[in-house]
Amino acid sequence: MLKIAKSVEYSILALRYIAKNENMECISTKEISEYENIPYDLLAKLMQKLVKQNIIISKQGKFGGYLLNISPEKLSLNDVILALDEKVQLTDCMVTNPTKEDCARFENCCLRNPLSKMQDKITELFKSTTLQEILN
Repeated sequence: MLKIAKSVEYSILALRYIAKNENMECISTKEISEYENIPYDLLAKLMQKLVKQNIIISKQGKFGGYLLNISPEKLSLNDVILALDEKVQLTDCMVTNPTKEDCARFENCCLRNPLSKMQDKITELFKSTTLQEILN
């Protein structure tokens, strides 16, 4: 079953919250954590990764917090997935250079090629879906 990692889900929720509240100066991790019911410590780590990849900007100080660095229309879900160093794959063998460790059937698999075409379509979907679409 195709499933995105919780880190991706939480990051998208956080980015969505920041974008929806753009009239506020900065949004704190605590505020996002409480509103979206995301564990604070995990969210803080995710926010650091998003800052490191220039998806959001961190402002320090009493009124500090986070702002989007990329407009919601230009930020794809794939950008978020890559920023978190996550993958969305149909099967374990959908890695770049699969081995028997990824799948015991690797050498005699009749599903890998058809599934890889599906995987490409899923990747394209994440590339073409923007944060703006999540906001609507």
